[in-house]
Amino acid sequence: MPANTGSFGSCCEALKDSMTSEEFEPLVAVDDTGVLYMSVGLLEAGSDQADTVDHPIFFCPFCGKGLQTEAEVEAKAGAAPSA
Repeated sequence: MPANTGSFGSCCEALKDSMTSEEFEPLVAVDDTGVLYMSVGLLEAGSDQADTVDHPIFFCPFCGKGLQTEAEVEAKAGAAPSA
């Protein structure tokens, strides 16, 4: 299944490739609210699987283009349905 890239990945091939490669689990991904995140670490929660620590990406890590603002991230994250 193709990865959800939202409107991201059009600034350079490197970002697009890092989000859509099927060879590995992407470290850069768009969540259900449309925010672009990068996995920056792992947390061991006592189970067999570690949880990832994600941080919003504001600029492309490959070409430096602005991708989203802090205000846009806050607006999208604030609009997320609560569980």
